[in-house]
Amino acid sequence: MKQSPIRRALTWWFAAPFDPWVCVNFAVDATAARAYLGALPRSPRVTMNHLLAAVIGRTLREHPHANGRVIRDKIVLLDEVRIAMPVSVVDGELGRELSLATVRGVDKLTLVEIAERSTRAVHAEREGRSSDPWVKSLLAASGSLPGPAFNRAMDGLDRVMNHSVASEALFRASGMTTALSNVGATFGQQRGMLFRGASVSPPQRLFQVGTFWGCSAVQDEVVAHDGLPTVRPMLPVLFLFDHRLIDGVRASRVATTFNEYFQAPSRVLGVDGRAS
Repeated sequence: MKQSPIRRALTWWFAAPFDPWVCVNFAVDATAARAYLGALPRSPRVTMNHLLAAVIGRTLREHPHANGRVIRDKIVLLDEVRIAMPVSVVDGELGRELSLATVRGVDKLTLVEIAERSTRAVHAEREGRSSDPWVKSLLAASGSLPGPAFNRAMDGLDRVMNHSVASEALFRASGMTTALSNVGATFGQQRGMLFRGASVSPPQRLFQVGTFWGCSAVQDEVVAHDGLPTVRPMLPVLFLFDHRLIDGVRASRVATTFNEYFQAPSRVLGVDGRAS
């Protein structure tokens, strides 16, 4: 992608080790999303996390400038949305506590297909059968190589992935463009506690992404509705974007589209979750 003069300047300005990430915190009304999920057939099981992955996929399809990454001072965009989702493993026997499930093409898959594929990926991760060859290789190297040797190997891989002539080809073949983490959502809303936001600085090493999304548990909050204070189920959302890819105006459009799609899931994903 050809960069404008200001985009070239920003690419230099935010180059590693400096932080290019801008963090935005907002909350969206989950009333329609809850009702939509409750009306779907029970099989396959579709969760809020699956719905969020589908909405993020459609959002980035609408805003392709956010669906890529910077490689060697060049912006590389992909024609599909690939999402990475951390998986809690906590397996003492295998010596693991965290892994990563990846789903490609979430902008083109139906909600039901996303639910099926991500569920299979999560089960595979928890059984020690990583669904992603890169994650599998990294875990194997981390478990077999001594610390210094592992660090040298990772440094070398990072140089290949980000600073070699093969970087762009490797990203197009295997890279992720976005990530979704459900921070605290497993525990649900806590009595006397409201989630108010967070700040994350994803590392500029190996598998960089263009956007990063974090969602906590839906929580009841008093908000203005038709000019009156009303208790509504609100979903806290953490949205990070690489400022080298998009500016604040485009990021605002991304957030607005996310909100629009999240609050009208049946229109975007079909009443049965099978619209592509």
